[in-house]
Amino acid sequence: MKFIFGLLYSGFLFLAGWMFNFFFDIQFAMGLVAGWFLKQGYDDIAGLINDLIN
Repeated sequence: MKFIFGLLYSGFLFLAGWMFNFFFDIQFAMGLVAGWFLKQGYDDIAGLINDLIN
């Protein structure tokens, strides 16, 4: 029973860490895209992406 509990607990920690990292990576990538759109002069599109991030 102790082994099963440890296995479930470690699986939960792995999944929680993976989801946390996934959301921060997506947020970073969207920030880069929004910055590129701002540099190119597409302020409206960059504003929409920025609103999605926040």
